[in-house]
Amino acid sequence: MGNNKNSLAIAFGVAAVWFGAHVGGGFATGNQTVQYFVKFGWTAAIVPVFVMALLAWIYYQAVLIAKNHDVHSYDKMAEKLYEPYGRIGKVIFDIGYLVLTLVGVGIAIAGSGELFKDVFGLNYYIGIILTGFIFFLLTIFGAKLVRNASSAITLLILICLVVLLIPGIRSGSENLSRIFAEKTVNGSFGQVLWHALLYAGFQSLVAGSLVSASQTLTDKSLCKKFAVVGFVLNAVMTVLCAIMILGYMPEVAVNKLPILTIAKSQGLALLTTAYSCILFLAFVSTGVGVVFGFVARYENAILKSTSLSIRRAVISAIAIILSTTMAVTGITKLVAVGYGWLGRFCIFVVILPLAIIAPIKNAKFAKEHPEVE
Repeated sequence: MGNNKNSLAIAFGVAAVWFGAHVGGGFATGNQTVQYFVKFGWTAAIVPVFVMALLAWIYYQAVLIAKNHDVHSYDKMAEKLYEPYGRIGKVIFDIGYLVLTLVGVGIAIAGSGELFKDVFGLNYYIGIILTGFIFFLLTIFGAKLVRNASSAITLLILICLVVLLIPGIRSGSENLSRIFAEKTVNGSFGQVLWHALLYAGFQSLVAGSLVSASQTLTDKSLCKKFAVVGFVLNAVMTVLCAIMILGYMPEVAVNKLPILTIAKSQGLALLTTAYSCILFLAFVSTGVGVVFGFVARYENAILKSTSLSIRRAVISAIAIILSTTMAVTGITKLVAVGYGWLGRFCIFVVILPLAIIAPIKNAKFAKEHPEVE
């Protein structure tokens, strides 16, 4: 019994990394859920389950490769996945993470700009410039603080969402009943399926973070438990949030921060204030965390004649300036178009290899090394 509890705790720890990466600033706004699930209608209540099942499968294969070959970085895992063309795999993942960095930080900056506009009436463009400056300062001087607080921020997002889900679903129940009764679908089945695949596509890069966090998954059983626990956590939260937002369709579809709008509609000032603060912290956690990871990846690759602090400042400034420029287009455009094109890229170079090639390689490894659990 003790071993079972311990193994479940280990699996939950890695699953929490998946949950934290998924339920970041983009998800917490609700915009991401609207663009890829809710805008199509009642199918938003079931399609996320299949998306999370696909992600659970590819993440399981990724951490299994990491366990089998003792490689706990995304570039080493990519090399094993793409063998004998390992360098190609590394380059592909590097490109994916570069785009994810710029788009993800752009969404965090754009979301903050919309939040400042909504709460304080601040001009959107001033808001994104202010946010970019805050991100830059925190990346240089406070990255460790933000990283240490990221788990707490994720927990606060979860608590706020759970508290909001009950009144949010209840107040939208009449519209929900109508939508489910009429089986309203805005688009073809092909469009619903394609957007689900796009969502899985840009989320597939989370595999890199999971590989880095998977040292504790020391056998195949633990890898399976991680995948199951992660699937349940993410599928339940995504479906519940989708159902809540669906209750306010179609009016909320044009809103840039739909979950905050739903929170305000409940007339609970404390909840609205708390969610606004936590949403900003989520943007900070996502933006600063991603930029710092980007800096760490390239700080030893350029400007080698300068000091480390200068290199970090320059790389951080470049990433934030590019992301702020992208934020000018707005959060909805970045979520729909930026993540959409990243999803297209990742479907073919991340999802398909992890879903099809990785199982073959993992099965071959198990056959050749029967002594490895």
